[in-house]
Amino acid sequence: MSIAEMSQELPALPQDQDDQPLSQRVYQAMLSAIISGQLKPGEVVNEIRLAQELGVSRTPVHTAIRELVKDGLITQEANRRPVVARFSREDIREVFDMRKLLESEAARIAAAQLDRVTLKALSDAADAMDAGAAASVDDTEALVRWADFDDNFHLAIADACGSKRLREDILRYRLLHHGLNQLRMRAELIPQALAEHRKILDALAARDGDAASRAMQEHLHEWQAYYMQRFPL
Repeated sequence: MSIAEMSQELPALPQDQDDQPLSQRVYQAMLSAIISGQLKPGEVVNEIRLAQELGVSRTPVHTAIRELVKDGLITQEANRRPVVARFSREDIREVFDMRKLLESEAARIAAAQLDRVTLKALSDAADAMDAGAAASVDDTEALVRWADFDDNFHLAIADACGSKRLREDILRYRLLHHGLNQLRMRAELIPQALAEHRKILDALAARDGDAASRAMQEHLHEWQAYYMQRFPL
């Protein structure tokens, strides 16, 4: 794929919001392209071309690229053009090891702090996900619904822990998880993943921090093994 073809596939910028800098909207568009695989590992990121395609100046694109470098989704060596990051099995191991460390602690803290309104919302979302997965005849639709549920579930726990730094670190490693775009969840595994989320949710509802932490560790360990197995040799 040429650079021109690559850039033309970028999604449109998110709708303008008064409190959202343009560079953040460019970041979101580029992140979406990386997660979806439209920007593939090893592809050169052409700053000028991206600015033209997105209808913005080079400044917000440059800022967005810097943020993606920090997130580990783009790599850039001195005096070289940025490229979409390539991941190895060791990267998968490290990303999930960090997620287990951070998110198990967040679950332990959140068990004492998660309010009942949020608990009810997460339970209702799990019920809706269960019903939707059973009724869906389209794997793509089911996987999109699952990705939204999974993000909302894990971020609700990160929010509830009350630590800004812990939340930011969790977000960073979830972004790196998304960046493993050549690895895909399979629709038939949604029931297993949902059951693991319900186990975490049950521990949170019981205000059992140790159980919530263990359930989160077990959940992430299962998916670490799954992604490492699916990573191409």
